[in-house]
Amino acid sequence: MKKLFQFLIWLIVIMIVALIVRTLLFKSQQGSYILQEQIISEGESVKNLSEAIGFPTVSYSIDSSIDTAAFEGYLNFIFHKYPLVNERLEREIFNHFSLLYKWRGRDTSLNPVVLMAHYDVVPAGDNQEWERGPFSGYNDGTYIWGRGTLDDKASMISILEAVERLLREGFVPERTIYLSFGHDKEISGERGARTIASSLKKRDVKVEFVLDEGMAVTYGMVPMIKKPVALIGTSEKGYVSVRLSCSLPGGHSSTPERESALTVIARAVTRLNENQIKPQLSGPVEDFIRYVGPEMPFYAKVIFANRWLFKSLLLKVYTGSASGNALVRTTTAPTIIKSGIKDNVIPVTAEAVVNFRILPGENSGSVIEHVKKTIKDSRVVIEPLRDFINEPAPVSPVDTKGFMAVFRTIRQIYPEAVVAPTLTLSASDSRHFSEITRNIYRFAPIMVTSEDMTRIHGLNERIKAEDFLRGINFYYQLIKNLQQ
Repeated sequence: MKKLFQFLIWLIVIMIVALIVRTLLFKSQQGSYILQEQIISEGESVKNLSEAIGFPTVSYSIDSSIDTAAFEGYLNFIFHKYPLVNERLEREIFNHFSLLYKWRGRDTSLNPVVLMAHYDVVPAGDNQEWERGPFSGYNDGTYIWGRGTLDDKASMISILEAVERLLREGFVPERTIYLSFGHDKEISGERGARTIASSLKKRDVKVEFVLDEGMAVTYGMVPMIKKPVALIGTSEKGYVSVRLSCSLPGGHSSTPERESALTVIARAVTRLNENQIKPQLSGPVEDFIRYVGPEMPFYAKVIFANRWLFKSLLLKVYTGSASGNALVRTTTAPTIIKSGIKDNVIPVTAEAVVNFRILPGENSGSVIEHVKKTIKDSRVVIEPLRDFINEPAPVSPVDTKGFMAVFRTIRQIYPEAVVAPTLTLSASDSRHFSEITRNIYRFAPIMVTSEDMTRIHGLNERIKAEDFLRGINFYYQLIKNLQQ
Protein backbone atom coordinates (compact mmCIF):
# COMPACT_ATOMS: atom_id res chain seq x y z
CA MET A 1 0.00 0.00 0.00
CA LYS A 2 2.88 2.34 0.86
CA LYS A 3 4.56 1.68 -2.49
CA LEU A 4 1.32 2.42 -4.32
CA PHE A 5 0.98 5.70 -2.44
CA GLN A 6 4.59 6.66 -3.31
CA PHE A 7 3.94 5.77 -6.94
CA LEU A 8 0.90 8.03 -7.03
CA ILE A 9 2.88 10.87 -5.43
CA TRP A 10 5.63 10.53 -8.02
CA LEU A 11 3.04 10.35 -10.80
CA ILE A 12 1.48 13.61 -9.61
CA VAL A 13 4.90 15.27 -9.34
CA ILE A 14 5.84 14.16 -12.86
CA MET A 15 2.53 15.42 -14.21
CA ILE A 16 2.96 18.81 -12.51
CA VAL A 17 6.48 19.12 -13.88
CA ALA A 18 5.25 18.18 -17.36
CA LEU A 19 2.48 20.81 -17.14
CA ILE A 20 4.96 23.50 -16.08
CA VAL A 21 7.54 22.59 -18.73
CA ARG A 22 4.96 22.55 -21.53
CA THR A 23 3.62 25.90 -20.34
CA LEU A 24 7.11 27.46 -20.28
CA LEU A 25 7.72 26.15 -23.80
CA PHE A 26 4.41 27.66 -24.97
CA LYS A 27 6.06 30.67 -26.55
CA SER A 28 4.52 33.72 -28.21
CA GLN A 29 4.07 33.55 -31.98
CA GLN A 30 3.71 37.32 -32.40
CA GLY A 31 7.24 38.44 -33.21
CA SER A 32 8.42 42.06 -33.32
CA TYR A 33 7.55 44.41 -36.18
CA ILE A 34 8.02 48.13 -36.79
CA LEU A 35 4.91 50.31 -36.95
CA GLN A 36 4.44 51.65 -40.47
CA GLU A 37 3.79 55.35 -40.90
CA GLN A 38 0.28 56.28 -42.06
CA ILE A 39 0.45 57.59 -45.63
CA ILE A 40 -3.12 58.33 -46.67
CA SER A 41 -4.66 61.79 -46.22
CA GLU A 42 -8.11 61.73 -44.67
CA GLY A 43 -10.31 64.02 -46.73
CA GLU A 44 -10.50 62.52 -50.21
CA SER A 45 -10.40 58.84 -49.16
CA VAL A 46 -13.17 59.22 -46.59
CA LYS A 47 -15.23 61.21 -49.07
CA ASN A 48 -14.86 58.41 -51.62
CA LEU A 49 -16.14 55.79 -49.17
CA SER A 50 -19.08 58.03 -48.23
CA GLU A 51 -19.98 58.39 -51.90
CA ALA A 52 -19.65 54.63 -52.49
CA ILE A 53 -22.12 53.92 -49.69
CA GLY A 54 -24.67 56.12 -51.46
CA PHE A 55 -25.28 53.51 -54.16
CA PRO A 56 -27.95 51.00 -52.94
CA THR A 57 -26.32 47.91 -54.48
CA VAL A 58 -28.67 45.53 -52.66
CA SER A 59 -28.83 41.76 -53.23
CA TYR A 60 -32.26 40.48 -52.18
CA SER A 61 -32.40 36.82 -53.22
CA ILE A 62 -30.99 34.55 -55.90
CA ASP A 63 -34.09 34.73 -58.09
CA SER A 64 -34.96 38.41 -57.58
CA SER A 65 -34.12 41.31 -59.87
CA ILE A 66 -31.64 44.02 -58.89
CA ASP A 67 -31.54 47.77 -59.18
CA THR A 68 -29.37 47.87 -62.29
CA ALA A 69 -29.14 51.67 -62.12
CA ALA A 70 -27.52 51.44 -58.66
CA PHE A 71 -25.01 48.80 -59.78
CA GLU A 72 -24.16 50.61 -63.01
CA GLY A 73 -23.86 53.89 -61.13
CA TYR A 74 -21.49 52.31 -58.64
CA LEU A 75 -19.26 50.92 -61.39
CA ASN A 76 -19.18 54.26 -63.19
CA PHE A 77 -18.19 55.85 -59.87
CA ILE A 78 -15.31 53.34 -59.55
CA PHE A 79 -14.17 53.95 -63.13
CA HIS A 80 -14.16 57.71 -62.56
CA LYS A 81 -12.65 57.88 -59.06
CA TYR A 82 -9.73 55.54 -59.73
CA PRO A 83 -8.42 56.54 -63.16
CA LEU A 84 -4.96 54.95 -62.87
CA VAL A 85 -6.42 51.62 -61.75
CA ASN A 86 -8.73 51.64 -64.77
CA GLU A 87 -6.12 52.85 -67.24
CA ARG A 88 -3.05 50.81 -66.28
CA LEU A 89 -4.56 47.55 -65.04
CA GLU A 90 -6.25 45.05 -67.34
CA ARG A 91 -9.96 45.07 -66.55
CA GLU A 92 -12.62 42.44 -67.22
CA ILE A 93 -16.32 42.56 -66.37
CA PHE A 94 -18.17 39.31 -65.60
CA ASN A 95 -21.95 39.02 -65.85
CA HIS A 96 -22.32 42.77 -66.23
CA PHE A 97 -21.28 43.80 -62.72
CA SER A 98 -18.35 41.81 -61.23
CA LEU A 99 -14.84 43.16 -61.82
CA LEU A 100 -11.45 41.50 -62.23
CA TYR A 101 -8.34 43.66 -62.53
CA LYS A 102 -4.94 42.24 -63.43
CA TRP A 103 -1.92 44.22 -62.26
CA ARG A 104 0.88 42.56 -64.16
CA GLY A 105 4.06 41.99 -62.13
CA ARG A 106 7.69 42.15 -63.24
CA ASP A 107 8.34 38.44 -62.64
CA THR A 108 5.67 36.39 -64.41
CA SER A 109 7.22 33.16 -63.10
CA LEU A 110 5.86 33.97 -59.64
CA ASN A 111 2.35 32.83 -58.78
CA PRO A 112 -0.06 35.78 -58.53
CA VAL A 113 -2.00 36.97 -55.50
CA VAL A 114 -5.76 37.66 -55.43
CA LEU A 115 -7.15 40.47 -53.25
CA MET A 116 -10.92 40.22 -52.95
CA ALA A 117 -13.95 42.16 -51.76
CA HIS A 118 -17.61 42.45 -52.68
CA TYR A 119 -19.76 45.51 -53.08
CA ASP A 120 -23.30 44.16 -52.91
CA VAL A 121 -25.07 44.60 -49.58
CA VAL A 122 -28.02 43.08 -47.74
CA PRO A 123 -31.32 44.98 -47.51
CA ALA A 124 -31.41 47.79 -44.97
CA GLY A 125 -34.90 47.18 -43.61
CA ASP A 126 -36.96 50.14 -42.46
CA ASN A 127 -34.98 53.29 -43.24
CA GLN A 128 -36.79 55.12 -40.44
CA GLU A 129 -35.15 52.87 -37.83
CA TRP A 130 -31.64 53.99 -38.80
CA GLU A 131 -30.01 56.88 -36.95
CA ARG A 132 -28.59 57.97 -40.29
CA GLY A 133 -29.89 56.93 -43.69
CA PRO A 134 -28.64 53.46 -44.65
CA PHE A 135 -27.40 54.81 -47.99
CA SER A 136 -26.48 58.30 -46.85
CA GLY A 137 -22.74 57.69 -46.36
CA TYR A 138 -23.05 60.38 -43.71
CA ASN A 139 -19.76 61.43 -42.08
CA ASP A 140 -20.33 62.88 -38.60
CA GLY A 141 -16.64 63.57 -38.06
CA THR A 142 -16.03 60.23 -36.34
CA TYR A 143 -18.07 57.62 -38.17
CA ILE A 144 -19.14 57.01 -41.74
CA TRP A 145 -22.68 55.60 -41.67
CA GLY A 146 -24.46 53.24 -44.00
CA ARG A 147 -24.92 49.75 -45.38
CA GLY A 148 -21.59 48.42 -46.62
CA THR A 149 -19.30 50.39 -44.33
CA LEU A 150 -18.34 47.15 -42.57
CA ASP A 151 -19.58 44.57 -45.08
CA ASP A 152 -17.83 45.02 -47.48
CA LYS A 153 -17.48 48.22 -49.52
CA ALA A 154 -14.90 49.55 -47.06
CA SER A 155 -12.56 46.70 -48.09
CA MET A 156 -13.09 47.30 -51.80
CA ILE A 157 -12.55 51.04 -51.54
CA SER A 158 -9.50 50.49 -49.31
CA ILE A 159 -7.92 48.20 -51.90
CA LEU A 160 -8.59 50.68 -54.72
CA GLU A 161 -7.28 53.62 -52.68
CA ALA A 162 -4.07 51.73 -51.89
CA VAL A 163 -3.49 50.61 -55.49
CA GLU A 164 -4.25 54.05 -56.92
CA ARG A 165 -1.72 55.54 -54.50
CA LEU A 166 0.94 53.00 -55.45
CA LEU A 167 0.36 53.63 -59.16
CA ARG A 168 0.81 57.37 -58.60
CA GLU A 169 4.12 56.58 -56.93
CA GLY A 170 5.25 54.56 -59.97
CA PHE A 171 5.24 51.27 -58.04
CA VAL A 172 5.34 48.03 -60.04
CA PRO A 173 4.71 44.79 -58.13
CA GLU A 174 7.17 41.93 -58.26
CA ARG A 175 4.40 39.36 -58.78
CA THR A 176 1.08 39.80 -60.58
CA ILE A 177 -1.84 40.92 -58.40
CA TYR A 178 -5.49 40.30 -59.24
CA LEU A 179 -8.24 42.44 -57.74
CA SER A 180 -11.53 40.51 -57.67
CA PHE A 181 -14.71 42.43 -56.79
CA GLY A 182 -17.96 40.46 -56.71
CA HIS A 183 -21.47 41.87 -57.08
CA ASP A 184 -23.55 39.00 -55.63
CA LYS A 185 -21.73 37.58 -52.61
CA GLU A 186 -24.77 38.07 -50.37
CA ILE A 187 -26.73 35.65 -52.59
CA SER A 188 -23.99 33.02 -53.02
CA GLY A 189 -21.53 34.64 -55.46
CA GLU A 190 -22.48 32.27 -58.27
CA ARG A 191 -22.45 34.92 -61.01
CA GLY A 192 -19.58 36.92 -59.57
CA ALA A 193 -16.74 35.28 -57.66
CA ARG A 194 -17.55 31.77 -58.86
CA THR A 195 -17.45 32.88 -62.51
CA ILE A 196 -14.20 34.77 -61.97
CA ALA A 197 -12.57 31.79 -60.25
CA SER A 198 -13.73 29.43 -63.02
CA SER A 199 -12.25 31.75 -65.61
CA LEU A 200 -8.88 31.81 -63.87
CA LYS A 201 -8.95 28.03 -63.56
CA LYS A 202 -9.59 27.66 -67.31
CA ARG A 203 -6.56 29.89 -67.94
CA ASP A 204 -4.51 27.57 -65.71
CA VAL A 205 -3.70 30.40 -63.29
CA LYS A 206 -1.95 29.05 -60.18
CA VAL A 207 -2.54 31.44 -57.28
CA GLU A 208 -0.06 31.93 -54.43
CA PHE A 209 -2.80 32.99 -52.03
CA VAL A 210 -6.19 34.67 -51.82
CA LEU A 211 -7.17 37.32 -49.27
CA ASP A 212 -10.87 38.00 -48.76
CA GLU A 213 -13.17 39.29 -46.04
CA GLY A 214 -14.23 37.07 -43.15
CA MET A 215 -12.51 38.10 -39.93
CA ALA A 216 -11.27 41.42 -38.54
CA VAL A 217 -9.42 43.19 -35.73
CA THR A 218 -11.60 42.56 -32.68
CA TYR A 219 -11.86 44.48 -29.41
CA GLY A 220 -13.01 42.79 -26.21
CA MET A 221 -14.23 39.69 -28.01
CA VAL A 222 -11.57 37.19 -26.93
CA PRO A 223 -11.84 36.40 -23.20
CA MET A 224 -8.83 37.04 -20.96
CA ILE A 225 -7.03 39.21 -23.53
CA LYS A 226 -7.22 42.95 -23.06
CA LYS A 227 -5.42 43.75 -26.31
CA PRO A 228 -7.17 43.80 -29.68
CA VAL A 229 -7.05 40.41 -31.42
CA ALA A 230 -6.72 40.33 -35.20
CA LEU A 231 -8.19 37.10 -36.54
CA ILE A 232 -7.29 35.50 -39.88
CA GLY A 233 -9.77 32.89 -41.08
CA THR A 234 -8.04 29.79 -42.44
CA SER A 235 -11.27 27.93 -43.18
CA GLU A 236 -14.99 28.60 -43.12
CA LYS A 237 -17.88 26.49 -41.96
CA GLY A 238 -20.15 24.70 -44.38
CA TYR A 239 -23.88 25.18 -44.74
CA VAL A 240 -26.84 22.87 -45.21
CA SER A 241 -30.52 23.17 -44.34
CA VAL A 242 -32.69 20.09 -43.87
CA ARG A 243 -36.46 19.97 -44.37
CA LEU A 244 -38.45 17.66 -42.09
CA SER A 245 -42.01 16.86 -43.17
CA CYS A 246 -44.79 14.58 -42.00
CA SER A 247 -48.33 13.73 -43.14
CA LEU A 248 -50.91 12.06 -40.86
CA PRO A 249 -54.72 12.06 -40.71
CA GLY A 250 -56.16 15.19 -39.17
CA GLY A 251 -59.54 15.81 -37.63
CA HIS A 252 -61.43 17.91 -35.14
CA SER A 253 -59.45 19.33 -32.24
CA SER A 254 -62.13 18.19 -29.79
CA THR A 255 -61.16 14.53 -30.29
CA PRO A 256 -57.39 14.51 -30.95
CA GLU A 257 -55.37 11.37 -31.45
CA ARG A 258 -52.27 10.89 -29.30
CA GLU A 259 -50.07 12.09 -32.17
CA SER A 260 -50.45 14.35 -35.16
CA ALA A 261 -48.17 15.51 -37.96
CA LEU A 262 -47.46 18.60 -35.89
CA THR A 263 -46.46 16.74 -32.71
CA VAL A 264 -44.28 14.33 -34.70
CA ILE A 265 -42.37 17.20 -36.31
CA ALA A 266 -42.14 19.08 -33.01
CA ARG A 267 -40.64 15.98 -31.38
CA ALA A 268 -38.16 15.56 -34.24
CA VAL A 269 -36.99 19.16 -33.89
CA THR A 270 -36.67 18.73 -30.12
CA ARG A 271 -34.57 15.58 -30.56
CA LEU A 272 -32.20 17.37 -32.93
CA ASN A 273 -31.90 20.33 -30.59
CA GLU A 274 -31.24 18.17 -27.53
CA ASN A 275 -28.85 15.73 -29.25
CA GLN A 276 -26.47 17.92 -31.21
CA ILE A 277 -23.32 16.77 -32.98
CA LYS A 278 -20.43 16.41 -30.54
CA PRO A 279 -17.99 19.33 -30.23
CA GLN A 280 -14.36 19.04 -31.31
CA LEU A 281 -11.27 21.17 -31.79
CA SER A 282 -10.83 21.61 -35.54
CA GLY A 283 -7.51 22.54 -37.13
CA PRO A 284 -8.21 26.30 -37.26
CA VAL A 285 -9.25 26.37 -33.60
CA GLU A 286 -6.15 24.38 -32.61
CA ASP A 287 -4.07 27.03 -34.42
CA PHE A 288 -6.04 29.80 -32.70
CA ILE A 289 -5.18 28.30 -29.31
CA ARG A 290 -1.51 28.01 -30.31
CA TYR A 291 -1.31 31.71 -31.24
CA VAL A 292 -3.57 33.20 -28.56
CA GLY A 293 -2.75 30.93 -25.61
CA PRO A 294 0.75 32.33 -24.93
CA GLU A 295 -0.75 35.85 -24.58
CA MET A 296 -3.15 34.82 -21.80
CA PRO A 297 -2.72 34.92 -17.99
CA PHE A 298 -0.58 32.10 -16.61
CA TYR A 299 -3.44 29.93 -15.31
CA ALA A 300 -5.15 30.02 -18.72
CA LYS A 301 -1.82 29.50 -20.44
CA VAL A 302 -1.38 26.26 -18.48
CA ILE A 303 -4.71 24.97 -19.81
CA PHE A 304 -4.08 25.98 -23.43
CA ALA A 305 -0.52 24.62 -23.40
CA ASN A 306 -1.72 21.24 -22.11
CA ARG A 307 -4.71 20.44 -24.27
CA TRP A 308 -3.88 16.74 -23.98
CA LEU A 309 -5.11 16.96 -20.38
CA PHE A 310 -7.63 19.80 -20.46
CA LYS A 311 -9.40 19.21 -23.78
CA SER A 312 -12.71 18.33 -22.12
CA LEU A 313 -12.53 21.46 -19.98
CA LEU A 314 -11.76 23.60 -23.04
CA LEU A 315 -14.71 22.19 -24.94
CA LYS A 316 -16.99 22.80 -21.96
CA VAL A 317 -15.85 26.43 -21.79
CA TYR A 318 -16.32 26.92 -25.53
CA THR A 319 -19.78 25.37 -25.61
CA GLY A 320 -20.85 27.65 -22.74
CA SER A 321 -21.45 30.58 -25.10
CA ALA A 322 -23.15 30.86 -28.48
CA SER A 323 -20.07 32.24 -30.26
CA GLY A 324 -17.72 29.75 -28.60
CA ASN A 325 -20.05 26.85 -29.31
CA ALA A 326 -20.12 27.78 -33.01
CA LEU A 327 -16.32 27.47 -33.14
CA VAL A 328 -16.22 23.87 -31.92
CA ARG A 329 -19.42 22.30 -33.17
CA THR A 330 -21.57 21.79 -36.23
CA THR A 331 -24.41 23.95 -34.98
CA THR A 332 -28.09 23.02 -35.09
CA ALA A 333 -30.59 25.85 -35.58
CA PRO A 334 -34.32 25.21 -36.16
CA THR A 335 -35.39 28.19 -38.26
CA ILE A 336 -38.81 27.47 -39.84
CA ILE A 337 -41.89 25.50 -38.77
CA LYS A 338 -45.18 25.36 -40.69
CA SER A 339 -48.43 23.62 -39.87
CA GLY A 340 -52.11 24.21 -39.34
CA ILE A 341 -54.83 26.37 -40.88
CA LYS A 342 -57.29 26.89 -38.01
CA ASP A 343 -57.26 26.67 -34.23
CA ASN A 344 -59.87 23.87 -34.05
CA VAL A 345 -58.51 21.77 -36.93
CA ILE A 346 -55.79 19.19 -36.38
CA PRO A 347 -53.33 19.66 -39.27
CA VAL A 348 -52.68 16.81 -41.66
CA THR A 349 -49.21 18.06 -42.60
CA ALA A 350 -46.33 19.69 -40.76
CA GLU A 351 -42.92 20.88 -41.89
CA ALA A 352 -39.79 22.27 -40.28
CA VAL A 353 -36.44 23.48 -41.56
CA VAL A 354 -33.26 23.07 -39.52
CA ASN A 355 -30.06 24.85 -40.51
CA PHE A 356 -26.63 23.36 -39.84
CA ARG A 357 -23.30 25.20 -40.07
CA ILE A 358 -20.76 22.46 -40.65
CA LEU A 359 -17.40 22.20 -38.91
CA PRO A 360 -14.27 21.33 -40.99
CA GLY A 361 -13.77 17.59 -40.85
CA GLU A 362 -17.49 16.94 -41.30
CA ASN A 363 -19.73 17.34 -44.36
CA SER A 364 -23.34 17.61 -45.45
CA GLY A 365 -23.58 13.82 -45.81
CA SER A 366 -22.52 13.20 -42.23
CA VAL A 367 -25.02 15.83 -41.08
CA ILE A 368 -27.88 14.08 -42.89
CA GLU A 369 -26.87 10.76 -41.30
CA HIS A 370 -26.87 12.43 -37.88
CA VAL A 371 -30.38 13.77 -38.53
CA LYS A 372 -31.69 10.32 -39.51
CA LYS A 373 -30.11 8.54 -36.54
CA THR A 374 -31.31 11.17 -34.09
CA ILE A 375 -34.93 11.39 -35.23
CA LYS A 376 -35.44 7.61 -35.74
CA ASP A 377 -38.97 8.01 -37.07
CA SER A 378 -39.93 6.64 -40.48
CA ARG A 379 -42.93 8.98 -40.63
CA VAL A 380 -40.59 11.96 -40.93
CA VAL A 381 -39.37 12.64 -44.46
CA ILE A 382 -35.83 14.08 -44.34
CA GLU A 383 -34.44 15.97 -47.32
CA PRO A 384 -31.68 18.59 -47.68
CA LEU A 385 -32.58 21.89 -49.35
CA ARG A 386 -30.35 21.53 -52.39
CA ASP A 387 -30.55 25.10 -53.65
CA PHE A 388 -27.77 26.15 -51.29
CA ILE A 389 -25.32 23.59 -49.87
CA ASN A 390 -21.74 24.51 -49.02
CA GLU A 391 -19.24 22.02 -47.72
CA PRO A 392 -16.70 23.34 -45.18
CA ALA A 393 -13.78 25.06 -46.89
CA PRO A 394 -10.43 23.24 -46.89
CA VAL A 395 -8.17 24.34 -44.04
CA SER A 396 -5.40 26.61 -45.31
CA PRO A 397 -1.93 26.16 -43.81
CA VAL A 398 -0.27 28.82 -41.67
CA ASP A 399 3.30 28.04 -42.71
CA THR A 400 3.03 29.73 -46.11
CA LYS A 401 4.35 32.95 -47.63
CA GLY A 402 0.80 34.18 -47.96
CA PHE A 403 -0.17 33.72 -44.34
CA MET A 404 3.08 35.24 -43.16
CA ALA A 405 2.63 38.26 -45.47
CA VAL A 406 -0.84 38.92 -44.03
CA PHE A 407 0.37 38.23 -40.47
CA ARG A 408 3.37 40.53 -40.82
CA THR A 409 1.31 43.35 -42.33
CA ILE A 410 -1.26 43.21 -39.54
CA ARG A 411 1.52 43.42 -36.95
CA GLN A 412 2.98 46.44 -38.77
CA ILE A 413 -0.30 48.35 -39.07
CA TYR A 414 -1.88 47.18 -35.81
CA PRO A 415 1.15 46.60 -33.55
CA GLU A 416 -1.08 46.67 -30.45
CA ALA A 417 -2.96 43.58 -31.65
CA VAL A 418 -2.41 39.88 -31.07
CA VAL A 419 -2.72 38.06 -34.41
CA ALA A 420 -4.13 34.55 -34.70
CA PRO A 421 -5.62 32.17 -37.26
CA THR A 422 -9.13 30.92 -36.59
CA LEU A 423 -12.30 29.48 -38.11
CA THR A 424 -14.64 31.79 -40.04
CA LEU A 425 -18.26 31.14 -39.10
CA SER A 426 -19.89 32.81 -42.10
CA ALA A 427 -19.48 32.19 -45.84
CA SER A 428 -17.27 34.29 -48.10
CA ASP A 429 -16.72 34.52 -51.85
CA SER A 430 -13.23 33.09 -51.36
CA ARG A 431 -14.58 29.53 -51.16
CA HIS A 432 -15.03 29.61 -54.94
CA PHE A 433 -11.24 29.87 -55.35
CA SER A 434 -10.42 26.64 -53.52
CA GLU A 435 -9.73 24.80 -56.80
CA ILE A 436 -6.92 27.17 -57.81
CA THR A 437 -5.15 27.52 -54.46
CA ARG A 438 -5.10 25.88 -51.05
CA ASN A 439 -3.94 29.15 -49.46
CA ILE A 440 -7.08 31.19 -48.75
CA TYR A 441 -7.10 33.69 -45.89
CA ARG A 442 -10.05 35.68 -44.62
CA PHE A 443 -9.29 39.03 -43.04
CA ALA A 444 -10.68 42.51 -43.62
CA PRO A 445 -8.80 45.43 -42.04
CA ILE A 446 -11.75 46.74 -40.05
CA MET A 447 -11.92 47.09 -36.27
CA VAL A 448 -14.98 45.71 -34.51
CA THR A 449 -16.49 45.18 -31.08
CA SER A 450 -19.38 42.91 -30.15
CA GLU A 451 -21.68 45.87 -30.64
CA ASP A 452 -20.31 46.50 -34.12
CA MET A 453 -20.99 42.87 -35.02
CA THR A 454 -24.72 43.41 -34.39
CA ARG A 455 -24.65 46.27 -36.91
CA ILE A 456 -23.39 43.99 -39.71
CA HIS A 457 -26.62 42.96 -41.52
CA GLY A 458 -28.39 44.91 -38.77
CA LEU A 459 -29.28 48.53 -38.10
CA ASN A 460 -26.91 51.50 -38.02
CA GLU A 461 -23.90 49.92 -39.72
CA ARG A 462 -20.95 52.30 -39.50
CA ILE A 463 -17.15 52.50 -39.46
CA LYS A 464 -14.77 54.90 -37.80
CA ALA A 465 -13.04 57.08 -40.38
CA GLU A 466 -9.66 56.53 -38.71
CA ASP A 467 -10.17 52.75 -38.80
CA PHE A 468 -11.05 52.91 -42.50
CA LEU A 469 -7.81 54.85 -43.15
CA ARG A 470 -5.77 52.22 -41.33
CA GLY A 471 -7.39 49.67 -43.62
CA ILE A 472 -6.05 51.53 -46.66
CA ASN A 473 -2.62 51.45 -45.12
CA PHE A 474 -2.96 47.72 -44.53
CA TYR A 475 -3.45 46.97 -48.24
CA TYR A 476 -0.77 49.50 -49.22
CA GLN A 477 1.76 47.82 -46.93
CA LEU A 478 0.66 44.29 -47.82
CA ILE A 479 1.31 44.91 -51.51
CA LYS A 480 4.75 46.28 -50.66
CA ASN A 481 5.47 43.30 -48.42
CA LEU A 482 4.76 40.97 -51.34
CA GLN A 483 8.03 42.22 -52.83
CA GLN A 484 9.97 40.33 -50.19
